[in-house]
Amino acid sequence: MLPPLVVFWLAAPTGAADPHGEIERWAADHGYRPVPALQVAAAGYDEAVVHEIEALLEEARSLAPGSSGNFERLDQLLAAHPELPQAAWWAAERYALEGQQAAREGGRDSAAQRDLAARGSALEGPRSPVAGEDSTAREDSLPYLPLQLIDLRPRDELLLDGQRAGAGTRVVPGRHHAQLFRAQRQVWSGWVELGSPPVLHVADPSPACSELDLWGTEPGAQGPAPAPGVRCGAWGVANLRGGSELELALCQGSRCSAWERRSLLLGAGSAPAEAAAPPAPLPAWVTWGAIGLGAAASTALVLWQTGVFDRPAPATQFVFTGPTAAAFRF
Repeated sequence: MLPPLVVFWLAAPTGAADPHGEIERWAADHGYRPVPALQVAAAGYDEAVVHEIEALLEEARSLAPGSSGNFERLDQLLAAHPELPQAAWWAAERYALEGQQAAREGGRDSAAQRDLAARGSALEGPRSPVAGEDSTAREDSLPYLPLQLIDLRPRDELLLDGQRAGAGTRVVPGRHHAQLFRAQRQVWSGWVELGSPPVLHVADPSPACSELDLWGTEPGAQGPAPAPGVRCGAWGVANLRGGSELELALCQGSRCSAWERRSLLLGAGSAPAEAAAPPAPLPAWVTWGAIGLGAAASTALVLWQTGVFDRPAPATQFVFTGPTAAAFRF
């Protein structure tokens, strides 16, 4: 039996011509057989969890009886759902609300309030002081240190507490919300504890030869251009040009050969009705990495960074859909 070869599509096959048989012949010519890539589920967005978090925060803002017990539940939900793009903002708001309660119970300069304020500032930066509060000394004392990154793929993008971060970004040691993106797709998220100096080791979450491992491959004039850091030893790339020409290339790791082009034109005697027929169903081995998938997550991050989550807007719902992804709502 021929060894397996994952074939990664750069765009969804369209039109009447069926390229899959041609791909199977091409793979066999090179001594391979096409196989499915391991699929990695995209991060979801659980609206029920979002509504519960917002309700708990609103109760805490009202200082309703028993609202102090909301903080423990908030900690549980936020720890379990780091994939939510606004998790850092919610955590900072949670610390601010508990700090207000601590100030009422123990005075403005209580140790509990100072600790909570420091946790919130580490996540969102310094807030504007409330009436009568001088926070200059507290803000100036925060130890901003250059971030060190280990094992991050060169093109992967790190967001720390909703802000883009890289090696040398100055951050406060402590607990932070981290999200890792590859070509606009969230590939990992979690809560991290940064020490002094702050060092973040991001282990590659991509199984070798999975569609996540190959994500970020782009078309090039001479051949495909994979993102650096691909772990797959042997794989292929497929792309359609104008619906009638198939581009194929063999790859090893992050290096690919030049395009091999094969025509998909129908025979001259084919009837027009055949040319207008819908494309055949995709075989199980097709791995589609179409450009644009993951844009929903990217758009959510842009909204997060520009402050759309800074004030509640429960009556507004944004819906984004990628070409193959389920709707992403918030």
